[in-house]
Amino acid sequence: MLKSVPVRRLIRRSGPAALLLVLCSAVLAVAASLTMFTAAYEGTRVRVDWEVSSETDVTGFELARKSATETSYSTVTSVVPNGQRRYQYYDANVFRTAPGSTPGTPAPSAGGPFTYRLTVHSPTGDQSYLTVLAGTPSAVQRSWGTIKSMFR
Repeated sequence: MLKSVPVRRLIRRSGPAALLLVLCSAVLAVAASLTMFTAAYEGTRVRVDWEVSSETDVTGFELARKSATETSYSTVTSVVPNGQRRYQYYDANVFRTAPGSTPGTPAPSAGGPFTYRLTVHSPTGDQSYLTVLAGTPSAVQRSWGTIKSMFR
């Protein structure tokens, strides 16, 4: 069983080399550092952008969404990293018709506000980040989005 040693005591006993070891361990434990994560209405859909500083050991990204009235997130898409570090996804299902309802009836989540969650998967563990979609779509955006979803 390992004994926990306070960092200050470790540094006093071992000097600056111990501090460097602690800092490097903290950096290596984080597979990717998110540098940007935004969501914005763009017509009848939502554009979600994110950027990571490094993709070392990243095995995938999972984007999920929920409205203020929903209790859990629904996965929107999964993305395999391709080395570009910057990603963009268009969520065209924001105004989707509720399953089993009359066509044209908005889903319970239609109208927002929405929160998007980005989970970065790596062998050392998962990290999740949140961003709130600013504003509320106009009545025209909601109506047009609902009409378009009937023909998908």
